[in-house]
Amino acid sequence: MPFFMAWIFTFVFLYALSYLWHGVILNDLSRISYPKNFFLILVAAVYFCISFALTFLAQVLPFDQKLHIKGLIVGAPVGLFIYLIAFVFGISFYSNPTLAHILFDLGWQVFEGAIGGIIAGGLLSFFGFIASERKKSKASH
Repeated sequence: MPFFMAWIFTFVFLYALSYLWHGVILNDLSRISYPKNFFLILVAAVYFCISFALTFLAQVLPFDQKLHIKGLIVGAPVGLFIYLIAFVFGISFYSNPTLAHILFDLGWQVFEGAIGGIIAGGLLSFFGFIASERKKSKASH
């Protein structure tokens, strides 16, 4: 249960953060040439998978670190990897991005991945602690 809860909370957080960034702050969604609902569904599917990967990696990789630190160590490279995939395939809200725009987007994606990793790792710790406390409480009754 801790894994599932951390995964879902991380998904909701990252999806909301992405919407805030692209939909409100940068207003990138106005540049989409197809229905926004279709785009938002696709983005939700992508963030669902990203959140799973971050939560899974934060839980299973054998670093001797606290889970939120492990999440940070995992999240930043995942963000870089996701950006590189988008960059190679030409996925962008801009048709001719400048170097400054590319670096800004890269920085954002690494930041977003790092924050997602921290959230996933921190929530794994939190929900794991709650689950262990419940087990202790049931065992003592």
